Amino acid sequence: MTSSARTAGASVLALGLSWLAWSCGADDGTAGPTGNVLGNPDASTGGKPGTGGAGGTGGSLIVDSGPPSDGPAPDGKPVAVNLIPNGDFSQGNTLFGSDYAYATNNTGEGQYTVGTNAQAFNGLLITNGDHTAGNGLMFIGNGKSTPDRVWFTTAPIPVQPNTNYYFEAFVMNLCCASGLGNGIDPVGPSELSFYANKQLLGTRTSSKLGVWEGLSTTWSSGSATSVSLELVNANTVAAGNDFAADDIYLGIVSTVQPPK
Repeated sequence: MTSSARTAGASVLALGLSWLAWSCGADDGTAGPTGNVLGNPDASTGGKPGTGGAGGTGGSLIVDSGPPSDGPAPDGKPVAVNLIPNGDFSQGNTLFGSDYAYATNNTGEGQYTVGTNAQAFNGLLITNGDHTAGNGLMFIGNGKSTPDRVWFTTAPIPVQPNTNYYFEAFVMNLCCASGLGNGIDPVGPSELSFYANKQLLGTRTSSKLGVWEGLSTTWSSGSATSVSLELVNANTVAAGNDFAADDIYLGIVSTVQPPK
């Protein structure tokens, strides 16, 4: 935890994924390292996207920092059905796993809770509400200096082969409350990586205090008949690395709407 000021802005890193940022103005993106991973072209494939075999492949990356009203699919489209059990955390601390330790009161790094108010978990954090409705439950974590899984599915999710899915989640920077630095250390922002069947889909670095920032990417199942999902702490600087996650979603219809 730290009380020094953190610079505003956010960035998105994706391995070989094309991306589009909306609604936030301060986001930028850079290509990741070369390699035959998640559609990243390299010489071994003649410049064509690489494939993930039974793991599936990644697709386009979209970033949205809109308000909590971002939600159902537009009129005329099928209803979005979330294949992830308790992806909005409305059922509390159940139906998911974490390498972090559950705690109702934060006493150290590498702990998390599921609650409505991050400041009740740690007095240095802000009080902003969840992404779903603003007054519901969300995952609240105090990041540590190792790249552990902060959230993961505890059982493989059945999927249809050769089908495109949307994998989406929203994250928010929680440190620190006004009067305690009014921001955070730029070396320790929340930085979370999203994986499907152990393949990196994208990494979201969130430097905007109290703003929900979303990651939406398409994932093609290929020959896979199930998928396991993980949310991994990608920032190994513990100071200031405090975050919330909410509305983690997998389905055939996107819950993130483009700007009008």
